Amino acid sequence: MGADKDTNVGMGASESVMSKVPVLEQIRNSKQLLSLPQAISEILEEVHKEDFSADSLARIILKDPSLTSRILKLANSSFYHRLTEIKTVNQAVSILGVTTVKCLALSSSIFHPDKVAAESGVDPKTFFAGVLSVASAAEKIAKAVEYSSSDEAFIAGLLHDIGIMYFLHHHPKEYSRIVSGEVTAGGLVEAELQVFEASHCEVGAHLADEWRLPEYVVGCIREHHNAVGRDGEDQLQRVVALAVLLSGDNFCPYQMRLEERLGRIKSLTSALGLDKERVDEISSSMMADTICVAEYLGVDIGNIEEMLVTANQEIWRSYITIENLFKERQELSRSLLKEERAKGAVEAKNVAMATLSHYLNNATMVIYGRTQLIRMSLARGDRDRLLDQIPADLELMDQAIAKIVAVLEEMKAISPMDKREFYHVSKAMNLDDRIRERLEAMARDGTLRIGQAEEPVT
Repeated sequence: MGADKDTNVGMGASESVMSKVPVLEQIRNSKQLLSLPQAISEILEEVHKEDFSADSLARIILKDPSLTSRILKLANSSFYHRLTEIKTVNQAVSILGVTTVKCLALSSSIFHPDKVAAESGVDPKTFFAGVLSVASAAEKIAKAVEYSSSDEAFIAGLLHDIGIMYFLHHHPKEYSRIVSGEVTAGGLVEAELQVFEASHCEVGAHLADEWRLPEYVVGCIREHHNAVGRDGEDQLQRVVALAVLLSGDNFCPYQMRLEERLGRIKSLTSALGLDKERVDEISSSMMADTICVAEYLGVDIGNIEEMLVTANQEIWRSYITIENLFKERQELSRSLLKEERAKGAVEAKNVAMATLSHYLNNATMVIYGRTQLIRMSLARGDRDRLLDQIPADLELMDQAIAKIVAVLEEMKAISPMDKREFYHVSKAMNLDDRIRERLEAMARDGTLRIGQAEEPVT
């Protein structure tokens, strides 16, 4: 997060303090807690009774047809790899376990469009997609590091942002100040502290504690923005924190600086014993995994057409970020070269190339995974209504991939900087012609399919 800010846009420091909402005190004194349905409240009470049984829990679940359907659907999903069909709620409870059933019951109530008030300015589909993306990524990371229970990682990821849900449901107008970027802050947590005297991490941990969820869930909710790979950190908290970094908070304007985000990803990846290729593989499959999770949990995150729009928006943001980074690094290199600090220039360039290579490679895998997902849908013939517009979108995304790959290859080629040619006036590296040549060569040999436009992405 960035430096602390003491004031909000459009108001003085004293007004900012007076406008704060003491949400933690409200939670301690409130019994509504996101206004849970009767069946969910009964489930939370039942599992803590001394005479609790799977049969008594099943009877409560059966009162809610929607929850019954979701529990059976999950028990029969590929997530649990069952060879025989689960037909009764009693069987589902036995297979999923009490904790999983309890958390799924909570999520089925919480992740509903009605819980995201329109006044907040947050699109429920975008927010829910981000939450499910973290859950599916956490489950895959847990399996990759051979954590004892990937179910625990999935549940912790599923509930990691319940604090934000509390804000969106109970204080939408106040939270809209954060969503609109009105609050001057270096990050989402800092903005929340200015408005509510507490972050969504603290609020979520309090809610989970009130619901008497397992300590591992409470801990992951509390620390999902704090775990950075230090010695002594809980492994599951690291897993969820890495999943959060790979997904990002796309619903709000407070985005972590790229260098800091990549540094944290690298630190957590190393602490978990993962290699870069495995993390890239997880990242590239996140959209497809998120769609699958949304289907068996019954959460609406939009159709493929809407997700295509989001994908193209992310491509555009990626290129803007890359362009700014290149400008910053080129300016730094020119300054260092002008002062004849060749050694410093090489070190600065290598750091820049490593950073950009990591970022671009992740972007490439994510984008390519999305194009593959869309192609599979077209191949199955189950998206006829999208046939007219999807090919053009696919072509645009392939062009973007081709340019990113060309940039990556060029960055590798210019690593021994002492043998590269420079412009006479600016002394900046002549990358444009070399990238264009690579794109043309890739088009000729079919390395990646490229459209007909002379400039694929500008």
